[in-house]
Amino acid sequence: MSTFNSLSYAKQLINAGVPSDQAEVHALMLQSLYDEEHDKYATKADFLSLGHDVRAHINKLEVKTDRLEGKTDHLETKIVQVETKISAEIADLKKTIYQCKDDFAEFRSALTALRTSHKYIIWIGGGVATLCLSAFGLCITMFLHAVK
Repeated sequence: MSTFNSLSYAKQLINAGVPSDQAEVHALMLQSLYDEEHDKYATKADFLSLGHDVRAHINKLEVKTDRLEGKTDHLETKIVQVETKISAEIADLKKTIYQCKDDFAEFRSALTALRTSHKYIIWIGGGVATLCLSAFGLCITMFLHAVK
């Protein structure tokens, strides 16, 4: 809507002494320039329309943001569940490692005892063999002595 009144402007020119034909052409030219210039500027309706469009885009972004927040919450829940499972599995692995260490220490102790008992068995076996050979030697000596 233009605020320039070309009819009023033409009448003022005619009252000032400008011929009627020239005043009308001059008023129409100014009206034309005024309209062209004002078409370049945004109007209140343009701003209202733009505001409506911006609000619509903001609403769409809010919906998307809400969906992303929901997905983020779901992912956080899954991460907590995975962390809990991993912590439990790590605790089980630590328990198994400690059991293996205890079993290995027990095995080493039993092996050491076996080595020690093995040495005693060999020592006792050597003593028995020596006694047997000595008795055999005595028996042969007595047998040879009796045969003569």
